Amino acid sequence: MPLAALPLIQRNPVGQPRYYWNEDRPSLRYSSVTSILSATQSDATRYALKRWKQKIIAEGGDPEETRQEAARRGSRIHDWFEQFLLRQDPAVPDDIAPWCQRIQASPLWGMMDHVVCTEHQVCSDQHLVPFAGTLDALLKINSEFCLFDLKTKAPNKSKPSKQISNEAMCQLQAYRLGLKENYGIEVTRFMALYVFPDQPAFLVSAAGDDLQAHETHWTNRMHAYKVIQECAVAV
Repeated sequence: MPLAALPLIQRNPVGQPRYYWNEDRPSLRYSSVTSILSATQSDATRYALKRWKQKIIAEGGDPEETRQEAARRGSRIHDWFEQFLLRQDPAVPDDIAPWCQRIQASPLWGMMDHVVCTEHQVCSDQHLVPFAGTLDALLKINSEFCLFDLKTKAPNKSKPSKQISNEAMCQLQAYRLGLKENYGIEVTRFMALYVFPDQPAFLVSAAGDDLQAHETHWTNRMHAYKVIQECAVAV
């Protein structure tokens, strides 16, 4: 059975982090999972982002335009992917065909039992910071509940480093807590599929003892975000 929708309303204020309202808990403001991760990036991640911006500028480009173009492309691929997962046999638009074809070629789909839900909102208010977010998909694979995330990459990009893939796993851990809290679902595996237009898709997976490490990572990020919030109030 599909999961019942939660009474969450996403807000995207201009120039401010995304957040959510919960109609059942109107006194709370739920920080978005992606906003928490963005605000608590490591120094290494911030440095890598700075280097990327400098590279785009040196090549005569605009980093913000490049980011927005990638976001639009990623949104179109995600829209197509949702239809693909739900077996709606979507047409493949020419502009995103290389990514879609790499998704279709992944052997992962032969192991999938069924799709529980796609693009589903979850939330949590039982931890240090109330948070909410939208997961890409919850799948049943080999009878396990598996949280799935699709990551789209530009041409000529290398496979993700451990640091980058750990960010994806941390994000999925937040959704895991929401699924447990909202629906009593025990997720036992994470999967992030990195899709490139010019090389085979790359799957990162976590299960067993690795999940505890990702839980600790997410807890640490919430603590860091709480400090940021308290400092902002103090100022």
